[in-house]
Amino acid sequence: MTRAEPEENRLFRWADQLPAALWEDLDARPPAQAAEAAGAELRDGVFRLALLGRVYLVDPADRQVREAQRPDYRVSYQAGLVLVTHLARALGVPPAGRMVTPQELPGGSLFFTGAHAVNTKALEARFGSDPQALARRAAVLGGGPDQAGGDLAVSVYGLPRLPLHVLLWAADEEFPARAVVGLDAHAHHQMDLGGVWALTNLLVSRLCAEE
Repeated sequence: MTRAEPEENRLFRWADQLPAALWEDLDARPPAQAAEAAGAELRDGVFRLALLGRVYLVDPADRQVREAQRPDYRVSYQAGLVLVTHLARALGVPPAGRMVTPQELPGGSLFFTGAHAVNTKALEARFGSDPQALARRAAVLGGGPDQAGGDLAVSVYGLPRLPLHVLLWAADEEFPARAVVGLDAHAHHQMDLGGVWALTNLLVSRLCAEE
């Protein structure tokens, strides 16, 4: 019996529902170039690429995305979108080493609003009274402590060349909890803003999963 990831949304749930146009974008790119730009391994036409601490296999010929260690675990639409979009669009630019918010990316101030706002409220609700739980969840994703700010901060590699950050201010008697999601300033060289948004959704979902 196949198992499902929790990040699916109501309209597009699974990686096997990705639009053909996304795969066509990847098909149009020389595979070796895509692998080098994304920091992926390419073997027999299949890309092997890490996403938030899990390794995935992206097969353009069969238009399939699978987890390397759990091939029967059904991959979510957003995970598939991030992986395929990244392979199709990454420019091979190394991390800037400087954190920004999604709104600070080119075009981000208009894009990351309304329905595309980053879901920091889930992080605040889950970890606002227990910041150390955030540290434990980040460790599960292969991340660790960060010095970016807040009462507690963690960093996790979303993709090989795209570190992500979460800054958390714990709730106290005077102020409610506050969380900020940050990412490397070169994130827009790795994928389009829709892909960045999907990646933040995956990050929040996996951090907020039960321990």
